Amino acid sequence: MPPRRKGTEGAVLPGAGAVHIDALPDGVLHHILGFLDAQEAVRTCVLARRWRHLWKSATALRMFRDTLGGIPSFMEHLLLLRGGSPFDAFDLRFLLYDDNDVPHVNLWVRHALLCKVGELLLYPYFKLLPLDDLPIVSQHLRSLDLYRVLLKNSLCDFSGCPSLEHVSIEECTVPCARKISSNSVKRLTIRSCSFNKNQGFRTHIYAPNLVSLVLDDKGCPDDPCRTPVLGSMPKLKKAFVRLAQKNADCCSNADESGNCGQVNCDSCYGIKHDNNFLLLKGLSEAENMELIAESKTFVFKRDLKQCPTFRKLKTLLLNDYWCVAPDFLALSCILKHASILEKLVLHLFAEGSKLKLRIKGSHNQMELSAAKKYLKTLKTVEIKCDVIDERIIKVMKFLSTFDIRSHLDEVEILEE
Repeated sequence: MPPRRKGTEGAVLPGAGAVHIDALPDGVLHHILGFLDAQEAVRTCVLARRWRHLWKSATALRMFRDTLGGIPSFMEHLLLLRGGSPFDAFDLRFLLYDDNDVPHVNLWVRHALLCKVGELLLYPYFKLLPLDDLPIVSQHLRSLDLYRVLLKNSLCDFSGCPSLEHVSIEECTVPCARKISSNSVKRLTIRSCSFNKNQGFRTHIYAPNLVSLVLDDKGCPDDPCRTPVLGSMPKLKKAFVRLAQKNADCCSNADESGNCGQVNCDSCYGIKHDNNFLLLKGLSEAENMELIAESKTFVFKRDLKQCPTFRKLKTLLLNDYWCVAPDFLALSCILKHASILEKLVLHLFAEGSKLKLRIKGSHNQMELSAAKKYLKTLKTVEIKCDVIDERIIKVMKFLSTFDIRSHLDEVEILEE
């Protein structure tokens, strides 16, 4: 391929009207190279004289490997030859690694931060990767995704990243972090993570500007862990919280009030903390909320003893944990504290079912009762279930005390 003549950048080459890739501006080529694996991007240097150094300014650095065998030498030469050139994304994914690779990965992460990286993704799929216990400091980092990483105390302090808005932590172990904190994060996802294993405290999540929260401990690969404490989130729009049976805040002997009555039971009485609430107070400003728990988890039951007011809540999804006959105390409590609720969805079906029913209902505006002071704004109620049995009938009767009418002639069959 002949060298590009001066002044021809962006020109259309002769042919059948097609634009040759070599005619694209350097900035566009840097962006395209950022989508390639790093080694593939470097190999483009053999295409022509113009391509010899383009890879050095690729806008992203991505590496996808089964193992890191032989990669440290290549990566460190690559970073050296880039000469500190900034890039927008650093995406490192691999299946396996040796212990000798750990210092190299930590070095690459810190180098990426020095290169003003905007998106940082680290995915060691099959083995937990320990990162250095150092705070992340960057004026440019906007998004952080970590999968199967060991996060120590200092690493969970994101206060040194004023531009950070998205954090996703999945299947990570957080053994001793007292706080996950950020004034800038708007979207936080924590899935299947192990908190405070064998520690005498709970992790406090402090993110006052959070707009979206996912806190899901289902599928946690480690030993049972403690539920973290949520701080105030006055801007919260959407929240999803699921507490699984493997959570350490469970007791097989607990009663419906959420404890077994044994003062020495570490599961029921747990760890002392500064806040009387664990979750619900922090969630009380949410506009849309999904709360799912398994039967032995007592965290929500404890919080409901001093139930906060959900003054902004418009849509609410609950599972059968909240719908326990005959008194339905948990469901009643949360409904009475949701003054502007517009839509209620109850999931009362077993997992794995391929066929579900949806029973639609509405607030009866023509009838008055003592319960009328609650749920004045409620417009829609949906009950999703496997079959209409005695349990479902009891739930429908309870809802009728709030002037909610669910009609069997409005049943809809839903196929997965």
